[in-house]
Amino acid sequence: ALDGHSKVDYGLHLAPITKEHVGEIPWLVEEMGVASFKYFMFYKGFNLASSSRDTRSFLMSDDDYDLGHLFEIMEAVARINAERPGRVSVSLHCEQAELMRIFIERAQQDPTLSGLREYSAGRPPLTERLSIEEAGVLAGATGVALNFLHLSSRMALDTALDVARRNPGLDLRRETTLHHLALACEDFDDNGPSLGAKVNPPIRHREDNNALWEALAAGHITWVASDHACCMEELKGDDLWPAAPGFGGTALLYPVLLSEGHRKRGLTLDRIAQAASAAPAQAYGLYGRKGTIAVGADADLAVCDLDLTRTVTTELCRSAQDHCPFEGVEVTGWPVTTMVGGHVMYANDEVAPSFPGRYVKRT
Repeated sequence: ALDGHSKVDYGLHLAPITKEHVGEIPWLVEEMGVASFKYFMFYKGFNLASSSRDTRSFLMSDDDYDLGHLFEIMEAVARINAERPGRVSVSLHCEQAELMRIFIERAQQDPTLSGLREYSAGRPPLTERLSIEEAGVLAGATGVALNFLHLSSRMALDTALDVARRNPGLDLRRETTLHHLALACEDFDDNGPSLGAKVNPPIRHREDNNALWEALAAGHITWVASDHACCMEELKGDDLWPAAPGFGGTALLYPVLLSEGHRKRGLTLDRIAQAASAAPAQAYGLYGRKGTIAVGADADLAVCDLDLTRTVTTELCRSAQDHCPFEGVEVTGWPVTTMVGGHVMYANDEVAPSFPGRYVKRT
């Protein structure tokens, strides 16, 4: 279905929802080259928007989607890692649904809260902390390789690091996103509508931004992602809780890291390349082909002008999405040429018309 429709090489990162899906994991790894599987820890209690607790309807399954299900996913992946070389991993969205229930009720009833501050209060860092601890217990029992995705807060980061310290034999890696590094909920509440920036986990506070930047510089965060989730403005609506979460951000990954990270905070270019490219390639079975500039690698390159200043607009991001939460932000450091497999795909503000992207089996 994807063949001939992609500008870039791609792999698939799958979320086993049913027991039958768990049984397919060995085949997906060995035959299809899928090396990563995802579990959304809040789906056992809420849908994506946090507006419904009818998760069976949302998941389109009558199977239990609980910690027992996660444990069986971990067992299946751990067995594969014990039998073969390479890294097959489980990636986690960490927010604890039972706590979310209480905090969402409280946030909705608090007249002092609105917008992104209300959403963050309804899904606070404590829900991340407990979820990470639950995952750490199960990982300790199974020995599985884990990726803690899109850590949004100081509390979530500290908890993930503490779990790693208590389990030195486990392969535990940590991710944050460019929006959790650079956007703060209080800024949106002070400057107009905020539903476009509703995302899971929520945008947090400036103190969380600073903690994540410090951890990235120190190497405590393994990589940075955009977590691009294209979501049209009509799906946001004008009511916080039914609004669809997510937004695009791939085009801004390097500009934010170069402008805010390198120019303002002293993050080295080497650290940026590691966090945005090499480390995720290493985690997901792609390194050597991706994530490095070397003979035999695929020549997927981004050439950036470190002195080029751009004001972010929706159109500049080249996404199908019709809004951007970074709209109006000035960044210095912008990609001027990109290559996919040695073929120029973007130059002189023009995108090549071809679709050379290939499916990549991961090892």
